[in-house]
Amino acid sequence: MLPWFNLNSLLMGPELISDTYLALFLAQLQQEGYSIFVVKGDLPDCEADQLLQMIRVQQVQRPKLIGEETAQSRDQR
Repeated sequence: MLPWFNLNSLLMGPELISDTYLALFLAQLQQEGYSIFVVKGDLPDCEADQLLQMIRVQQVQRPKLIGEETAQSRDQR
């Protein structure tokens, strides 16, 4: 099974999500009133999917929110 990624545009990069966290994350989004869309069907083959089948993915650090790093550097001054 391929990993899940949070592609939130407010993050500086993709966030790797476990199956367990995915369920909790979707429940939280639904509770907060966000719309969740599901795409079903056969999607075209993708080079990224092929790579993820060969290599185990690990994320050492969660991506920061856009602007979070600049706010932290301003606070340190």
